[in-house]
Amino acid sequence: MNTRFAVATYALTFMSLAQERMVTSDELATSISTHPALVRRMLSMLREAGLVETQLGPGGGARLARAPDQISLLQVYDAIRAADDLFSIGRISPNPDCPMSAGIQSTLECMLSNPEKALRLALDSVSIRNLLDETTARVPQAAAAHAGCN
Repeated sequence: MNTRFAVATYALTFMSLAQERMVTSDELATSISTHPALVRRMLSMLREAGLVETQLGPGGGARLARAPDQISLLQVYDAIRAADDLFSIGRISPNPDCPMSAGIQSTLECMLSNPEKALRLALDSVSIRNLLDETTARVPQAAAAHAGCN
Protein backbone atom coordinates (compact mmCIF):
# COMPACT_ATOMS: atom_id res chain seq x y z
CA MET A 1 0.00 0.00 0.00
CA ASN A 2 1.11 3.52 -0.50
CA THR A 3 0.62 6.64 1.59
CA ARG A 4 -2.82 7.35 0.08
CA PHE A 5 -4.35 4.76 2.40
CA ALA A 6 -2.64 6.26 5.46
CA VAL A 7 -3.65 9.81 4.49
CA ALA A 8 -7.25 8.77 3.82
CA THR A 9 -7.64 6.84 7.09
CA TYR A 10 -6.00 9.67 9.03
CA ALA A 11 -8.31 12.23 7.45
CA LEU A 12 -11.41 10.16 8.22
CA THR A 13 -10.30 9.57 11.80
CA PHE A 14 -9.59 13.28 12.22
CA MET A 15 -13.03 14.13 10.83
CA SER A 16 -14.68 11.63 13.19
CA LEU A 17 -13.10 13.50 16.08
CA ALA A 18 -14.35 16.79 14.63
CA GLN A 19 -17.85 15.26 14.47
CA GLU A 20 -20.24 17.44 12.44
CA ARG A 21 -17.83 20.35 11.99
CA MET A 22 -16.53 20.94 8.47
CA VAL A 23 -12.77 20.33 8.32
CA THR A 24 -10.74 22.13 5.67
CA SER A 25 -8.11 20.50 3.48
CA ASP A 26 -5.56 22.99 4.87
CA GLU A 27 -6.43 21.92 8.42
CA LEU A 28 -6.05 18.24 7.51
CA ALA A 29 -2.82 18.88 5.59
CA THR A 30 -1.32 20.72 8.56
CA SER A 31 -2.25 17.92 10.93
CA ILE A 32 -1.01 15.19 8.58
CA SER A 33 2.08 17.19 7.53
CA THR A 34 1.37 16.85 3.84
CA HIS A 35 0.37 19.05 0.93
CA PRO A 36 -3.26 20.26 0.79
CA ALA A 37 -3.50 19.13 -2.87
CA LEU A 38 -2.89 15.51 -1.78
CA VAL A 39 -5.59 15.86 0.86
CA ARG A 40 -8.03 17.33 -1.66
CA ARG A 41 -7.37 14.44 -4.04
CA MET A 42 -8.06 11.93 -1.24
CA LEU A 43 -11.21 13.80 -0.20
CA SER A 44 -12.45 13.71 -3.78
CA MET A 45 -12.02 9.93 -3.92
CA LEU A 46 -13.68 9.51 -0.51
CA ARG A 47 -16.56 11.74 -1.62
CA GLU A 48 -17.08 9.68 -4.78
CA ALA A 49 -17.31 6.58 -2.56
CA GLY A 50 -19.91 8.25 -0.33
CA LEU A 51 -17.67 8.31 2.74
CA VAL A 52 -17.45 12.10 3.11
CA GLU A 53 -19.52 15.14 2.24
CA THR A 54 -17.83 18.26 0.98
CA GLN A 55 -18.89 21.86 0.69
CA LEU A 56 -17.13 24.59 -1.27
CA GLY A 57 -16.72 28.21 -0.29
CA PRO A 58 -16.53 30.05 3.02
CA GLY A 59 -17.30 27.74 5.91
CA GLY A 60 -16.79 24.78 3.58
CA GLY A 61 -14.69 21.70 4.00
CA ALA A 62 -15.38 18.03 4.52
CA ARG A 63 -17.08 15.86 7.11
CA LEU A 64 -18.05 12.22 7.41
CA ALA A 65 -21.07 11.21 5.37
CA ARG A 66 -21.95 8.49 7.89
CA ALA A 67 -21.10 7.44 11.42
CA PRO A 68 -17.47 6.37 11.96
CA ASP A 69 -18.56 2.87 12.97
CA GLN A 70 -20.24 2.56 9.56
CA ILE A 71 -17.01 3.17 7.60
CA SER A 72 -14.71 0.18 7.31
CA LEU A 73 -11.07 0.28 6.30
CA LEU A 74 -12.06 -1.92 3.37
CA GLN A 75 -14.33 0.85 2.11
CA VAL A 76 -11.41 3.29 2.39
CA TYR A 77 -9.08 0.81 0.67
CA ASP A 78 -11.55 0.42 -2.20
CA ALA A 79 -12.30 4.16 -2.38
CA ILE A 80 -8.68 5.14 -2.92
CA ARG A 81 -7.98 2.16 -5.12
CA ALA A 82 -5.15 0.87 -2.94
CA ALA A 83 -5.49 -2.58 -4.50
CA ASP A 84 -4.26 -1.04 -7.75
CA ASP A 85 -0.85 -0.75 -6.10
CA LEU A 86 -0.70 -3.72 -3.77
CA PHE A 87 -1.66 -6.71 -5.87
CA SER A 88 -1.41 -5.26 -9.34
CA ILE A 89 0.67 -7.31 -11.69
CA GLY A 90 -0.33 -5.30 -14.70
CA ARG A 91 -0.82 -6.78 -18.08
CA ILE A 92 2.11 -8.90 -19.10
CA SER A 93 2.47 -9.31 -22.83
CA PRO A 94 3.51 -12.93 -23.16
CA ASN A 95 6.26 -13.85 -25.52
CA PRO A 96 4.75 -16.67 -27.61
CA ASP A 97 8.19 -18.28 -27.92
CA CYS A 98 8.63 -18.56 -24.14
CA PRO A 99 6.56 -21.08 -22.11
CA MET A 100 7.37 -19.24 -18.85
CA SER A 101 6.06 -15.96 -20.23
CA ALA A 102 2.80 -17.57 -21.33
CA GLY A 103 1.92 -18.83 -17.86
CA ILE A 104 3.31 -16.33 -15.37
CA GLN A 105 0.38 -13.88 -15.30
CA SER A 106 -2.28 -16.48 -14.49
CA THR A 107 0.08 -18.10 -11.97
CA LEU A 108 0.65 -14.80 -10.16
CA GLU A 109 -3.08 -13.99 -10.17
CA CYS A 110 -3.83 -17.39 -8.63
CA MET A 111 -1.05 -17.14 -6.03
CA LEU A 112 -2.03 -13.62 -4.94
CA SER A 113 -5.77 -14.22 -4.65
CA ASN A 114 -5.62 -15.75 -1.14
CA PRO A 115 -3.50 -13.00 0.45
CA GLU A 116 -5.75 -10.38 -1.13
CA LYS A 117 -8.88 -12.10 0.24
CA ALA A 118 -7.30 -12.26 3.72
CA LEU A 119 -6.37 -8.56 3.60
CA ARG A 120 -9.87 -7.55 2.49
CA LEU A 121 -11.44 -9.60 5.28
CA ALA A 122 -9.13 -8.02 7.88
CA LEU A 123 -9.77 -4.48 6.61
CA ASP A 124 -13.53 -5.06 6.62
CA SER A 125 -13.41 -5.90 10.34
CA VAL A 126 -11.93 -2.52 11.36
CA SER A 127 -13.90 0.73 11.33
CA ILE A 128 -12.88 4.36 11.56
CA ARG A 129 -14.47 4.30 15.05
CA ASN A 130 -12.05 1.48 15.97
CA LEU A 131 -9.13 3.63 14.79
CA LEU A 132 -10.36 6.62 16.75
CA ASP A 133 -10.85 4.55 19.91
CA GLU A 134 -7.44 2.91 19.59
CA THR A 135 -5.70 6.22 18.89
CA THR A 136 -7.27 8.00 21.85
CA ALA A 137 -6.44 5.00 24.07
CA ARG A 138 -2.79 5.11 23.00
CA VAL A 139 -2.56 8.87 23.20
CA PRO A 140 -5.15 9.97 25.79
CA GLN A 141 -4.46 13.64 25.21
CA ALA A 142 -5.34 13.24 21.50
CA ALA A 143 -9.00 14.05 22.02
CA ALA A 144 -8.25 16.93 24.37
CA ALA A 145 -5.48 18.27 22.14
CA HIS A 146 -7.66 18.16 19.04
CA ALA A 147 -8.64 21.77 19.64
CA GLY A 148 -4.96 22.62 19.11
CA CYS A 149 -4.95 21.00 15.66
CA ASN A 150 -7.17 23.68 14.18
